[in-house]
Amino acid sequence: MSQIVKKNILLFVCVLLLGGCAELRPYSPESAGLSEPKVTPESAGLREPKVTDFLLSCLNDIHEIGSEEFSAKFKMAEDSLQRGNDLDKLNFICLSLHAKADYRQFKQGTRVLEQYVTEHPESPSDIKGLQILVDRLDIEIITKWSAWKSLLEENDELKVKVESSRGKLEQNQVLIGELQNQIEQLKNIENIIKSRETEQ
Repeated sequence: MSQIVKKNILLFVCVLLLGGCAELRPYSPESAGLSEPKVTPESAGLREPKVTDFLLSCLNDIHEIGSEEFSAKFKMAEDSLQRGNDLDKLNFICLSLHAKADYRQFKQGTRVLEQYVTEHPESPSDIKGLQILVDRLDIEIITKWSAWKSLLEENDELKVKVESSRGKLEQNQVLIGELQNQIEQLKNIENIIKSRETEQ
């Protein structure tokens, strides 16, 4: 047997012996002392869509829908909200910001937005900025509503005053009419007296 063959057999036996003593573990990058590479949208050359991009695109897509279609979409979004996933929440927020949403619907949307931001503390500053903007809009709506309510109350008070003045005016007109009748009666009496004096 040649020297090379003997060396190869000896090497093979050594490997078998060492392999029997060693603990076999599945391969992982950590076991090899390597850290697994993390692939992010940025490292892949992609930009992850922002929540605000989604909301603005959504608002642009639905801004021309009619009242009936809006009501149907809002009802569907409200029902879907029970599932609790992020996409349903964002869709609901989008509809609550629509011009056809009433204040109750808008307020529901602000609560869902607040919940979304709370559930995503790592949210980028743009969604938090949107929340500040929506809160500011809410304050403006309340302020305008308060001013409108005050105007309505003032209008009601003026109506009461006008009605009261109208009632007094009617009473005065009746009184004036009675006085004019009395004056006419006095004139008639005076004329009768004068005609009697003339006859005598």
